[in-house]
Amino acid sequence: MIKNNTKKDQYLYKKSYLDRRLQHDVMDNGIAHIPCRIKDIDDIISKYSVKDCESLDSEFMNFIMNFIEFIPVEYPVVIQIIDPGLSQEEKRIICETIAAETDYLLGKTEEFLNLQKRRFTIMIAGTVISGLLLGIANQIFENVPLEFFYVLFWLFADALVRYLFIDKLDFKEEKIRMGRLASMEVEFVKEEE
Repeated sequence: MIKNNTKKDQYLYKKSYLDRRLQHDVMDNGIAHIPCRIKDIDDIISKYSVKDCESLDSEFMNFIMNFIEFIPVEYPVVIQIIDPGLSQEEKRIICETIAAETDYLLGKTEEFLNLQKRRFTIMIAGTVISGLLLGIANQIFENVPLEFFYVLFWLFADALVRYLFIDKLDFKEEKIRMGRLASMEVEFVKEEE
């Protein structure tokens, strides 16, 4: 049993050395390269796409999204596609589709953030109004319990504080992540024999 606890401690204190791993595997002169091996264009472009309205294959997109999570934000990202012999037209389609798809993701994130800002404005107004009502409740509303105004005030105040100290940082990180995706470059490299 003692030996088992020693193994648990070993696992608990194991370090990843992620920076060193990234420097070795994907970094080159301060640029992160995400290597992608494909057989043909169908590995990147969804089989449900139609000509001139292509979209990315979900498996390919998940691969990119999962990979980019490990790369520190200060490094630009290049998708390095190991070219199995794609035509210039196929390369153009891939580049344009990646750019369009990541722009859509960035736009969706921006719309979400704008919605959150509008909600934040409503929370500020609700907090101020309910605070004022709480201050004058005894004089105007004699038959309404004061607790009602306390609940109303803290409902708005709680959402306001949560946004300011928790959600706002998460939203900023998501905007950076989507901006990063939309800023990625695509590079085609020949497979080495």
